[in-house]
Amino acid sequence: MKDFDEHCECARDNFCNFVQNNKKYTTDEANYLIEHSLGRGVSKIFRVGYVLIVWSFVAVWIDNLLIPGAIGYSIFHGKISWATATPIFFLVGNATLKALFIKWRMGKKISVFGAYLSAVPYIGFAFLLKTQFKTDKLLYVAAKDYFLYQKTVVKNAVRGFLGMKEVA
Repeated sequence: MKDFDEHCECARDNFCNFVQNNKKYTTDEANYLIEHSLGRGVSKIFRVGYVLIVWSFVAVWIDNLLIPGAIGYSIFHGKISWATATPIFFLVGNATLKALFIKWRMGKKISVFGAYLSAVPYIGFAFLLKTQFKTDKLLYVAAKDYFLYQKTVVKNAVRGFLGMKEVA
């Protein structure tokens, strides 16, 4: 019965499907990755990563508008005011909310300090991957491969939506 339950769980798991259908990994490596990924919640780590990436894309626009605007305001008025401090409050608040989200989703798998490091824009997800798979190099490499594969899938979906040619 365990094999059937494991098969069903693997069929619902995108990372598991990726590993099974990837010719880069031998049968033994694929079996190892599947066995070790299902219990570790690899897909959950990727979902947290996807949220962080989207969150960073939204925050970068806010950062690009607020910070130059505050600097311009300070230069134009010759003083530092609440308008100047707003981007700093946003940056600290944004990082805190990201860290709380990461800690909430990952639970005991990550420390509070690790959650704050994972909240660093643009590179936090790489840190999250590194900390979760630091003892298992094969799983780390497979996770990076899966992430790059998903990046291509998303690019192709966006390109298809825009009527452009897909990337291989």
